[in-house]
Amino acid sequence: MDTLLAQGAVTVLSGFRTADADQILTACRCGILPEEWKVTTLGDERHHEQTLRVLQVTTSTGTSRTGDLYRLERNLCEALQLPCPLLVLLPDGESLPDNLSTVLPNPAKLEPLSRDILITQLEHSHSATSKIDREAVDPALPDDDALSQLGDPDVLLALRAPDARSAAERLAAAVSRTWRHAGGVHGLSLEDINGTSPAHSAAADLAADLRSWQRGEIEWSDMSRSLLIYGEPGTGKTVLAGAIAASAGVPLIQGSFGAWQARGHLGDMLAAMLACFQDAKSCKPCVLFIDEIDSCGSRADTGDRNQAYRQQVINEFLRQIDLLHQEEGILLIGATNFPGKIDPAILRPGRFDLHHEMPLPTRQQIQIMLEQAFPDTGQDLRHLSRKLAGQTPAVIDARIREARARARRQGRSFDPGFLEQVLGKELGYRKQLDDRIAVHECGHVISAWLYGEEIKRVCLSPAGGLTERTAPPHAGLQADFDRQMTIHLAGRAAERLVFGTVSAGAGGGGNSDLAQAARLSLAMDHELGLGIHGNAWFGPPDPARLTAEERKRLQEQLDHAEDCARALLYPHRHVLQEMASVLTREREFDASAINRWLKDLPRKGGRDDGPDRIGEDTANTATAFGATSG
Repeated sequence: MDTLLAQGAVTVLSGFRTADADQILTACRCGILPEEWKVTTLGDERHHEQTLRVLQVTTSTGTSRTGDLYRLERNLCEALQLPCPLLVLLPDGESLPDNLSTVLPNPAKLEPLSRDILITQLEHSHSATSKIDREAVDPALPDDDALSQLGDPDVLLALRAPDARSAAERLAAAVSRTWRHAGGVHGLSLEDINGTSPAHSAAADLAADLRSWQRGEIEWSDMSRSLLIYGEPGTGKTVLAGAIAASAGVPLIQGSFGAWQARGHLGDMLAAMLACFQDAKSCKPCVLFIDEIDSCGSRADTGDRNQAYRQQVINEFLRQIDLLHQEEGILLIGATNFPGKIDPAILRPGRFDLHHEMPLPTRQQIQIMLEQAFPDTGQDLRHLSRKLAGQTPAVIDARIREARARARRQGRSFDPGFLEQVLGKELGYRKQLDDRIAVHECGHVISAWLYGEEIKRVCLSPAGGLTERTAPPHAGLQADFDRQMTIHLAGRAAERLVFGTVSAGAGGGGNSDLAQAARLSLAMDHELGLGIHGNAWFGPPDPARLTAEERKRLQEQLDHAEDCARALLYPHRHVLQEMASVLTREREFDASAINRWLKDLPRKGGRDDGPDRIGEDTANTATAFGATSG
């Protein structure tokens, strides 16, 4: 206190939220300072010899920040001209410009709420003799880490208890609520999810590294600290973030661009973003999960009137990420359905180090979900997981809730038998459709296998089918791209080979088999220098603006790729049909099952001489079947 109030002293105080600055000011005015001392702020010119001048650092974002920094410097210079001591309040998330931070003293960090502080407070507020029953209070009082995560309302409500023991119990209850709300160790762990995809492996590595850092075994600078998860809606990106926090034993702090934007105007939105990052800093070690990152867009999008708004949002988001990474103990997890819409500056390493796609759950993961829905059944649930294969966790959860509601309306008990009955009726209508989808997907699997690719999984779903595969490294020769076109159209070729007809399963949206094969063909001609135009580059072509000659060439290229796929599959048509028949029943094959089916088929390797290119994960989907099935 003597240092703070010394004549001419300058103190910078940090380690608190912006919302707490007013309470610090009130505490200075109402009890912390000696009675004869006064506190003044900007605009309050009532000075006398024993006056503490308080200056709060509050800057906005975007274009207004420059003006705020100028006013801050001017106000600081005015305060320094007075002989009275100066207290500079620097909330978390705020920073001084370089020209001020170099001349001011290093910030003194405000100590977080602790057991010792609360014991002192309880002795002062809940005892006429300044003594409390420590044997009764100490066992009920949470530890320092838990207390530091409580907000002011929790503490103030607890202190309204009639005695010290009750106040400690209220604080313990507040800590429990905070953990449940934050999704801490009470949620599913990575061990519970038991995922095997690259996204799950990366999540497990992050959680393990965070635990090692907490034990002092590794330095924070030696580990990855951020992960971007992308994939279709409902695949469990939020659940995975919560599982990272649960496995690491730390709180999960959640935010989303949708929730921030719902606050209102630009200033409100940025304030909500800042508050989320500050919450993470105050709860560290923790996991900060930010959803719907694609909502911020890209600064390269200049086709609308929201460019200035979008630029300020992205700039502030980048600033907050950079400030966050200066802290230790915070893992940053982002989620998006559309990674291609995100500004490249957000995606770069150093902001999001790792990028992984969230796949559909395996049958083993679906079985875990069913075990949670029927915790006391004791029945084998593998047959149920088979019927739910190929669906997102959100859809599976909705199907279970729907079946539970139906059982309640019918006055029946909800058990695995009832759910199987409901699912069985729905699957009964799809037999012919599933037979065709299975043949289609097995065509992709066999052709990819023959070309030396790694096939991770193939499954059927209500929307169609999915084959997950990894192309081996290649030199980028025309033969390499021709092979990929062949694999893309192998599903269509398998249908023609088995049924004598083709369906719309290879068509559909921009990720369909036909679309991917067409993009490769057009890229060879217009961008890669491997097609009819030779050494020429014309940029990405617009399929809607192709000339009649270009459309004819594209059709011929795709027809040729399908013919090659059919010739590739013909010697193995019996394996194709048998494998598809079992897939229709099992709904999913993992890598080991695929290997058992195809281990005797000769593999071509799929490589040519030349420098290697990095292999890429590829998915063949048959979503158009969903449209044809009604």
